[in-house]
Amino acid sequence: MAKLVLAVCASLLLLNIAVGIAVICLVVSRNHDTQISNTENLKQDISKIYEEGLKITNGHNDDGDHEQKDARQPSSAAAFLNLLKPVAHFHGLERRGLSGTTGNDTPIRTWVPFVGPGRRLLYNGMRYENGSIIIPATGVYAVYSHVKFYTEGNRRGHNETDFHHSIMRYNALKQTSKTALADAVSENKNDIIDGASLEYSSDIHELLQLNAGDQLVVKVSRINPLRHDRDWHYFGVYMI
Repeated sequence: MAKLVLAVCASLLLLNIAVGIAVICLVVSRNHDTQISNTENLKQDISKIYEEGLKITNGHNDDGDHEQKDARQPSSAAAFLNLLKPVAHFHGLERRGLSGTTGNDTPIRTWVPFVGPGRRLLYNGMRYENGSIIIPATGVYAVYSHVKFYTEGNRRGHNETDFHHSIMRYNALKQTSKTALADAVSENKNDIIDGASLEYSSDIHELLQLNAGDQLVVKVSRINPLRHDRDWHYFGVYMI
């Protein structure tokens, strides 16, 4: 009788061990399947993001047509691609080179070098050389410039003059230079107090189709009036 009881107990012990092993194997198998499933899902998500980026760079949607319906709803991929576009911005002029009083158009070549955030930006292939921004890739660019002409000791009856502000473009393909954008502001000395200081702001902002290797430079008719507010002038270009 005792031997029979021992045999039953041994059988139950072996059965429990077998069940435990089976449960462990099942749990491990499920975890493995879940891990594989998660990995596959991650791969699919990455593929979707990559494919979306390719469609955006090619300018097509899921139907192979040019994107029009979602043009007003930029995706995260489009926002990321915007970070890769060429950008250049200069803010402020150095004091050196601002003493000329010539009436001819003179290029501004003394933009302040990088001194901290917001002073000078050069990203994604943009280059700067002797006052000129050099374009790295063909495309449509927003080009802008702001200058402020400041004069002192003005009197009624004094001759009035025009201040010219322009952006010159060197075309790398044609190897020619010409004025791309221009603005002019006129002095007005009517009804002023004798000895007054006057200032005249000029702004340029336009879209231009530019080629790789093109160069842009700001020119003004008179350099000396820029000295007083030399930190207020800026010049920039970015691809749209």
